[in-house]
Amino acid sequence: MGGDAKLIDFNANVLLPKFTTTFGDSLPTTAVDTSSSFFKGAAYLNFNSVLFDKVIANLGIRGDYFDALEDKFYFSPRLSLSYLLTDITRINFSTGVYYQSPAYLWIIGDEINTSLKNMRVNQFILGFDHYIEADALVKVEGFYKDYSDYPVSLIRTYLIMANTGAGFGDDNYESFGLEPLVADGTGRTRGVEVSLQKKLSDTPYYGIASLTYSVADYTPLDNVERIGSYDQTWILSLSGGYKINPEWELNLQFRYSTGRPYTPFNPDGTQNVSDFNSLRFPANHSLDIRVDKLWFFSGWSLITFIDIQNIYARKNITGVRWDPRDQKPEFNESIGILPSIGISAVF
Repeated sequence: MGGDAKLIDFNANVLLPKFTTTFGDSLPTTAVDTSSSFFKGAAYLNFNSVLFDKVIANLGIRGDYFDALEDKFYFSPRLSLSYLLTDITRINFSTGVYYQSPAYLWIIGDEINTSLKNMRVNQFILGFDHYIEADALVKVEGFYKDYSDYPVSLIRTYLIMANTGAGFGDDNYESFGLEPLVADGTGRTRGVEVSLQKKLSDTPYYGIASLTYSVADYTPLDNVERIGSYDQTWILSLSGGYKINPEWELNLQFRYSTGRPYTPFNPDGTQNVSDFNSLRFPANHSLDIRVDKLWFFSGWSLITFIDIQNIYARKNITGVRWDPRDQKPEFNESIGILPSIGISAVF
């Protein structure tokens, strides 16, 4: 059991130019200068037990308090069960309710925004894991997440705050939340993940490989279900290393993911709500390689390394904005190959 308490001193001084969004909207608030104090508190209780020598049960409950909102108290139960089929195979199930409070800037963005609620997700996970060797574990999991009470805009009825990041003018200041918001947004995520983990043992190599398929949809105030702005349908991740000997080690990491959705621009730089997240960026992928050299001395050791990120210099596209000078979309590309060297000492 345990708990925590936080006293937040929040200051915001925001001045935006008067503007019309690329979707043709005008925002009522372009200036905020405020200082606020908030209090957050939480308490939790967790109980673990083994039932019938076959079932590992974990039962928990958490309570949260946030004085900035009209609805200040939230309770969230959680449950997980693992059934031991054999000594090396088990079936796992977990479910629970999880809450996250709205951003402080959203709360002070409009006088009605104190009626927002903590965002809620009901989560369900079912899977199994199996040791194919003493140092190698394979896992398969299916998951479903049901989101509710997400803030949505009363002015931009196509906008749900789950689809905003931390951008500025390029995203029409969507992430600022300087507009009347209500907690009527919903969403859902579902998918499957397969992973294989090899621990370092008598064999000198280790690593984790995972493949995930998932789909995320959100529904704002206009009641149109749209793909999430951060949905990446396929994600492949490979990372691992090889200890050549006690002094040399080689590591690599490869990641592939489906490109994120985005909204195309019209020839005049505007965008259509009907085209919201209708296109995707190209797939992202990159390979990082690192070589470590260890030097051992009496009572301490020295580690030197060479790290090369994105070794084949893939120009992954991370975003798009309208270029008013050239009157065309400008796609933001990630940095190419990035080598670095380093040194550290361990005592």
